[in-house]
Amino acid sequence: MLDKGLRCTRKNPQLAYLAPTYGAAKRIAWEYFKMYSDKIPGRIVNEAELRIDIPRPWLGDKVRFILLGAENPGSLKGLYLDLAVLDEYSEMLSSVWTEVIRPALADREGGAIIIGTPKGNNHLFDLYRYAQTDPDWFAALYKASETQVVPQAELDSAKREMPEEIYEQEFECSFSAALVGAFFGKEMDLAEKENRITKVPYQRDALVYTSWDLGIDDSTAIWCFQEIGRELHVIDYIEESGMGLDYYVKELSKRPYNYGAHYFPHDLAVREIGAGGDSREKTVRDLGLKSIRIGMKHSGASFMDSIHKVRMLLNKCWFDADKCAKGISSLKNYQRKWDPKNEVFQMRALHDKHSHGADAFREFADQHRDAAKRPDINRLPRTAGRKYNIFG
Repeated sequence: MLDKGLRCTRKNPQLAYLAPTYGAAKRIAWEYFKMYSDKIPGRIVNEAELRIDIPRPWLGDKVRFILLGAENPGSLKGLYLDLAVLDEYSEMLSSVWTEVIRPALADREGGAIIIGTPKGNNHLFDLYRYAQTDPDWFAALYKASETQVVPQAELDSAKREMPEEIYEQEFECSFSAALVGAFFGKEMDLAEKENRITKVPYQRDALVYTSWDLGIDDSTAIWCFQEIGRELHVIDYIEESGMGLDYYVKELSKRPYNYGAHYFPHDLAVREIGAGGDSREKTVRDLGLKSIRIGMKHSGASFMDSIHKVRMLLNKCWFDADKCAKGISSLKNYQRKWDPKNEVFQMRALHDKHSHGADAFREFADQHRDAAKRPDINRLPRTAGRKYNIFG
């Protein structure tokens, strides 16, 4: 940052280092900034604001270096930046980059260095994958076993003392290691190892079941399943936000599937404020959806029971890697809520962007068990020329 700032050709360049919190930024980088800038003539250090100004008399301006925390993204808006370093980006909100820092770099045509330790397939993973394909970006991954920065004896000791998934994440930069606290991490990791996340084609002689999680102010998610022998083929996934129920029904109608039951959560029966106070159940029926099943509300033991059902189900699932990519990420990253006071994971889920896909999958696991015992509804009769309503 010091080198880039001093060489920057723009007037009064400004460069920022961001950590997940302001306190972390100070602990991680402040002493380094002061040490490496100590011999530069005219340097001005502002301890209260974690800021260093260095005059450039040959250009008649100064370069400013600032340390910031990412815990309140809104407070960072309005900056202009020539370079930003986001350290431990996986611990920040994704909006720090997309809504604050990226726009702040635009008018200066600035650059960014984004650093982090993997934490499942979250926004750091998404950006890393993007950087691998965009020629304007450089992407690199440095495993402790390859860099030789940490002595091998120390790595061996850490591997013996740490849970395997934490060691793989912290030292080997593994995005696929089961996320600590993840409900389905091991099952999804096994699916990958057994190559059950691949291309899974739709089979016309088997019904397609859908399972939903309904969002009001956030996302609605829908899985599409087929039972093929003893296997469960997960062939499609839909997730959007800010759209009405008619949008999702139309999306299903566009697909060439022969539908069986549609599994909804308990809140399908809730009456909406608009539309004459009709329930959402009436709305989807009026839109043409048939064979609707409504589940029960979960809490406590019943929630953990549904988690167990999903785990059992995942062991026989085959996922379409392309069509279900977003849903697969949700299952990998659906995790317990952390109780920092008692330093334990709670027996309830953290509500975040991964909740919708995981909750929709739980709905299927809860409701489809009884239907699975009825072979008459699982496979279409082979009647030549018979037409089927796409909604079952």
